[in-house]
Amino acid sequence: MRRLVVGIIITMVGINIIGCNARPHELERGSFIAELNGFDIHYEVHGTGPVMMTVPNSWGLSLEGLRGLYRPLEAHVTVVYFDPRGMGESDPVRKDEDFGAAAVREDFHALREHLGLERAHAIGWSNGASNLLLLASERPETIETAIFLHGAASFDDEDTRRMVALYPDLFEAFQRFQEEMDAPGLSGAERAERTKTFDVEVWFPYLFADVDTGKRALPELYRNAQFSWEHSQYTSSEWETFDVRDQLGDISARSLVISGRHDMMPPTKGEEIAAGIPVARHELFDNSGHFAPVEETEKFIATVRSFLEL
Repeated sequence: MRRLVVGIIITMVGINIIGCNARPHELERGSFIAELNGFDIHYEVHGTGPVMMTVPNSWGLSLEGLRGLYRPLEAHVTVVYFDPRGMGESDPVRKDEDFGAAAVREDFHALREHLGLERAHAIGWSNGASNLLLLASERPETIETAIFLHGAASFDDEDTRRMVALYPDLFEAFQRFQEEMDAPGLSGAERAERTKTFDVEVWFPYLFADVDTGKRALPELYRNAQFSWEHSQYTSSEWETFDVRDQLGDISARSLVISGRHDMMPPTKGEEIAAGIPVARHELFDNSGHFAPVEETEKFIATVRSFLEL
């Protein structure tokens, strides 16, 4: 059960990032391959306005998944997405560490430099947001502003027990799914497809303020996205517990922290992030769970535009 619970929670400790330069309109739009850190990494550039780089979730989601979240922002900012190693059109992993959060941070910085961005505006969702905390604290000189969307600076065994107590049926379903995935004879493609089906149809709807709304929205949101069982399992073991609260003070970027009132990841986690970063504000979305860009799209766009002074 412990491994199962961690696997679910990892999807909620997430990051994306934004990158701007003085002349962001000069970035070419389209789909590209760049050699970064010895890997061919697929990235795409969409939209108009200041540049926003997204940092993918280390638990295994191709860029189409994040584009589903951020597509409405493309009318206001230029968004850069990339596939992590082993996902989408990027090169396969070569060693276990290529599945991890540090590999995402390494490739984010390499792509930022490839695009000529000395400093980046950054936005992260879920596991991506928590990885952004590491990225922004480890190399604060590279981050201009940061948006942390439904992330957490800490998650421990007590948080796990609280979630299991609140959603016992959901976690029992996840345990049954884990046992199914541990069965021998499944190919990598079969595990990836079953992971996507479980997340979209069973797990992620409970991350919405209204489960039925999630069930209607998620199939379209993730229609073209790829999921990865192997990435999620590695991230589960890498981040069994997570605590970067002592690094928050190292973040110099002006920061926006967004939480959903009905999120399974409680708003106190967002408050904790905002309290630890020197220049940060916390925004609570009253009608959202873990998917504010979908659940309260207009408010999300307005909040981000105001923060970026667009």
